Parts: sequence; C-alpha cells; structure tokens
Amino acid sequence: MEKSFSKFIKGLTVYTLVILFVGALCFLTFLRQYFLIILPFVLLFYYASTLILHHFMLLISKKDISKFSFKFMMLSLIKMFVYIIFGVLYIIIDEENAVIFLIVYLILYVAYAVYEVKSVMNLINDSKSN
Repeated sequence: MEKSFSKFIKGLTVYTLVILFVGALCFLTFLRQYFLIILPFVLLFYYASTLILHHFMLLISKKDISKFSFKFMMLSLIKMFVYIIFGVLYIIIDEENAVIFLIVYLILYVAYAVYEVKSVMNLINDSKSN
C-alpha cells in the first residue's frame, strides 16, 4: 500500500503542478482581471481532499474488495457534500465574485474527478490482478 500511495502522491503532485502552471499562465495574461486570491487555496483544497480520499480507498481495497464500490460511492458522496459546503460558504462571503469562483471551482472539480476515477480504476485493476 505504501508504494501505491507514494506513486499516487507523485502523480497527483505533478498533475497539480501542471494545473497550477496553466492556471498561472492564464491568470497572468488574458484572464488577469478575473484572478481571485482564493484560487490557489482552492487548488490546494482539491489536492489535499483527493489525497485523503485515495488513502481511504487504498485502505478499503486491502480489506474487502467486494464492498469497495459501495464504500467508494459513500466517500465520494461525502466529499461532494464537503465541496458543496465549501463552495456555498465562499459564495456567501464573496457574492461579487461568485461566477468567477464557480467557473474555476467546477473546472477543478472535473479535472480532479477525472484523475481520481482514473486512479481508482487502476487500483481496482491492480486488486484484481493480485
């Protein structure tokens, strides 16, 4: 498990750095007027929550793979509610920039969801082959 998690951390870190680089490039050039100071922290929030969820997925996959799908769905549901709460709280605090925040927030949600699904599929395939 330790090897799988460290591999995931490296991959997610590279993925996050690419997103950070592309985002910085966009917000330093043609999207300069739309930059919000919270956006790097949102990226960090997605990075940390994806790491935490994957750690739990690794623990679950080592115990009982037959219950993996159900537990994955439950953790994903909890994570989605946490994301919604975080997003709504920010929008309440800064209504003026709600649209910009939501656009970036949803782009990051999709980007990290794609990465997470890809990694979970790899995890399932690895569990089946062992």
